[in-house]
Amino acid sequence: MKRGGLRPASGVDELATQLVQQAPDLDPDTIAALRTQLEEQGSPLALSISRIVELVAEGLVDPAIALPPIAEACSVLVTTSDAKVLAAMQYQIDTLEPVPDKAPVIGAPDVPASALKRRS
Repeated sequence: MKRGGLRPASGVDELATQLVQQAPDLDPDTIAALRTQLEEQGSPLALSISRIVELVAEGLVDPAIALPPIAEACSVLVTTSDAKVLAAMQYQIDTLEPVPDKAPVIGAPDVPASALKRRS
């Protein structure tokens, strides 16, 4: 039943809440169920959340950092259709994606090798 134009809480919201309550010992079945429902929902935000949940399960993203925004994003996903709010939440979720380390910068020498002389 809709209240104030918002969609009712769904399984996605409930499963995200369960993950937060289970932390730090996350149940693989809860993770799988949440990812399945998010992927079935199929919106860009839902798919971004699913990817971060996958990375949390693989140990590549710290649950202590990721679970609160995941729960918030799942709540937003089921309670609003405002495109700006959904885009802002997707940005927040996407910032949890790990990025590879930058390659070290190898600088060129300041003096050409031909200008070097041996010390006597």
